[in-house]
Amino acid sequence: MKALLVNPAFPPTFWSLDRVMNMLNKGSTHPPLGLLTVAALLPDDWELKLVDLSFQRISESDWQDCDLVLVTGMMVQHRGLVQTVREAARRGKPVVVGGSYAYHFPEEILRAGADVVVRGEGEITVPRLVDNLRRGRKERIIEADRTADLTESPAPRYDLIDLNRYADMSVQFSRGCPFACEFCDVTLMLGKKVRTKTPEQVLQELETLYRMGWRRAVFFVDDNFLGNPIKTRALLEALIPWMEARRYPFDFYTQASVNLARHESLMDMMLRAGFYAVFLGVETTDEESLRQAGKTQNLVVRADEACDKINRAGLQIIAGCILGFDQERPGADERLIAFAKRQCIPEMFVTLLQAGPGTALWNRLQEEGRLLPLEDAALQDYSNQTGLCNFTTTRPLTEIVEEFIHLYEALYDPVFFLERAFHHFDRMASPKIKKPFRPPSRHEIRAVLMSFFRQGIVRPSRFKFWMVMLKALLRFPERMPGLISTCIKGEHFFKYRETIATTLRRRLREMP
Repeated sequence: MKALLVNPAFPPTFWSLDRVMNMLNKGSTHPPLGLLTVAALLPDDWELKLVDLSFQRISESDWQDCDLVLVTGMMVQHRGLVQTVREAARRGKPVVVGGSYAYHFPEEILRAGADVVVRGEGEITVPRLVDNLRRGRKERIIEADRTADLTESPAPRYDLIDLNRYADMSVQFSRGCPFACEFCDVTLMLGKKVRTKTPEQVLQELETLYRMGWRRAVFFVDDNFLGNPIKTRALLEALIPWMEARRYPFDFYTQASVNLARHESLMDMMLRAGFYAVFLGVETTDEESLRQAGKTQNLVVRADEACDKINRAGLQIIAGCILGFDQERPGADERLIAFAKRQCIPEMFVTLLQAGPGTALWNRLQEEGRLLPLEDAALQDYSNQTGLCNFTTTRPLTEIVEEFIHLYEALYDPVFFLERAFHHFDRMASPKIKKPFRPPSRHEIRAVLMSFFRQGIVRPSRFKFWMVMLKALLRFPERMPGLISTCIKGEHFFKYRETIATTLRRRLREMP
């Protein structure tokens, strides 16, 4: 069997960092880890080719040579996913589709031309799919009847990709989340029980990347790296000596809940293992909204207290926030701006609330008759920062959207961004480890020069830029690479705020 594995393209988003990828000569921020894991689950005698449509194209020979097309995609990739399925069906190629979008909308994917939709984890569904193909069965939807045992999950097939085309690599340690946030679909798809790989499995995957020559950032994609603190501690105990023996070849970052601040010893271990940043689910500073959303962990540990503690320990913070909760009071934009200023957080990832299919929020809004039809033109860019709320909001939608636009305009004003970035690094504790100097690549040097030219010469904020650079060089020279990297990412954020404003205002005009 010759199988073509396809990762649909992403639209421009907060995370896509399009301008930065161009500066670095990269195709995408991360590889499609789900497809790489699926590839490892397929029979050894299959011939596999992976095409990442973020920067590649499916050639005519690719279409002609394959016997089967395997496509996966997240909600934000739904346009590219459907286009790929339709093209494969038009060419008469059998198509199998998985991923979160197909999980939530299997019938839509089948109508688009897919032959089979798989719902659930690949460790359970892929063997059944292969068995069906061999036996000629025509099962349209293959659904996992249990969660996977990750201790039996194979290492991803990193050999199927060109590592140099990605800014960062990805590994996965755990799946599932112990919390029950109303708006989140992680527990729906992966369960509340946190399952993990063994430390030996994770080290094997990292060893593979190490031997392939990777020497840059690695993202632990876990929805909550501290979902099972005991297992996390065991991993870190193995990871620290492994990294030390290889002179810290990787820079790790991950996602966690704000209760990370209560685990000081784990934070210390993360820093000694080479973690430098964490995405925190802050969501909102409004307590009533947190209560209704079921985000109880954020009521136990206040966001200000948690972010202050985590940042001062030595970790960079990316704060995830949401506008549009039912209990939200007017002025949510100003409250988040004030929060960003207090905690000196440069990267604030903010979205408008959108109800995900099957979530508790979706079910509640459906019972209340407030969900909008998914085919509504106003709901384009679903699961993206340029998509509107997909339900009737308690506050006027125009008011929420204008606050959202103002929030991005303020947060990513270059002067305000630079001020937060400087203080974010300035208040960090001294590094726990000393990494050897790794010379930057020519593309990294190019990105630095382009960023310094734009921010240090072209923009009106140039005087602030040079003041920040000089003060940083004097106060924390060892953290200069982190500050410069943050400034380079600012190139994307400064431009993307314009995209948000233009697109959302157009969406509002298009509404009936």
